[in-house]
Formats: sequence, structure tokens, C-alpha cells
Amino acid sequence: MGSLATFVDLPEQLRPWADAGLTHLLVPGGLRETSAPLQPSAQPEDRHAGAPPTVPAATTEHAPFAQAPIWPEPWKTLAGRVRTAPRVIITYAALADDVSGAADPARRRLFQTMLAYIGWPAGTALFWPISFPSGAEPGARFASDIFAQGVEHFGIRHVLCFGPGPADRVRTLFPEEAKRVQLLELPDPSALLPLLPHELHIALARAKALRLA
Repeated sequence: MGSLATFVDLPEQLRPWADAGLTHLLVPGGLRETSAPLQPSAQPEDRHAGAPPTVPAATTEHAPFAQAPIWPEPWKTLAGRVRTAPRVIITYAALADDVSGAADPARRRLFQTMLAYIGWPAGTALFWPISFPSGAEPGARFASDIFAQGVEHFGIRHVLCFGPGPADRVRTLFPEEAKRVQLLELPDPSALLPLLPHELHIALARAKALRLA
């Protein structure tokens, strides 16, 4: 590899490669030894030659969303707000109405309280309807198909369903024996609203204990 002093002449972006034992780099101009001072090429294909071998987290984080399906509203708006890879999808029967300009204030406060108690980092959960808003014209598409597209597109492995109706639909889309998606069924929001704080915590115990592997 040459003398230790030659590393002083290396550009900083090439030093990790030399420290790892690399002695040659294949570049458009041919082979060069790392014992000689290397300068990054101005050619576009060589701009990242000295970058560490690890892909930055921000790049991998957004990669799954590069080619998003064409979704109708309100899914289109919800998908457009995603900035980090969600780990969990939350759904319930009235969600489409709540995210389409007719949100129930009591339900909104309820979910704010629940998420604060569960304590997931911001961006962990994605609210994703499993039905169309009331009065919406579905056209030729089924809401359950759009829901399943979202689960697949975002690589979701955990779905929290509030209420038996949405949970049954998720079981149909993702049978438990396939082990592709872990479904956690919780009471309908209407059943959670009147609970005292300690009762709500008990009802959410399984969600709080969820391990997002």
C-alpha cells in the first residue's frame, strides 16, 4: 500500500476506502493506486466514487414511495403527506369521513390521546381508510383494493383495526395463515370514547406492547 505518509495526500472522501485496505479504484481513466494522490473526477459518473459504501438513510427511506400508484381521494392526499416509511397502518370505519373534511372532533382528540399514550415516533403510523367517504362515488374501484395497495406499497406488516367490521375485511385481504400482515383488532372508537384514562390504557395495552419488527 505504500508508506503511511501517502495517506496524508488522500482526499477525505477517499480515506475510508484506503483505511479499509483498498489499493485500486476502477475509474474511467483506468486503474490508479491509492498510494498516489487521487483527485475526484469531474465526470458525472465518478462524483460518488469516494462515498462510503452505506446508502444514506434518507435515500432508503423514500425509495419505496418513488413509484406510487394513482390513488383517488382521500388516499392520494394521505399518501402525499408521507415523509418517512410508516410501520403501521391504522384504520376504522369512519376514517374516510374524518380525513375528508368531516372529522369528528371527539374522535380526533381520542386518537391524539391514544397515539400519545402508545408513544411511537412521529411518522410510524399511517391512517389509511378501508372504505370510501360517505356519499362518494367509488367508480370502478373497490376501497378494500385501494387499502390493500397501500399496505403493499408502503411495506406494512402491522395493521391496527378499530372495530370488528374493518378487521374482518383486513382478514379477508390478508389471511392470518399467510403471515404477511399482523392484524391487531381493537374496539371501535365509539366504544373507546367514554372510557376513563386508565380504562383506555388497558384497552390499548396490546397496541403499546406491539414490537415493530
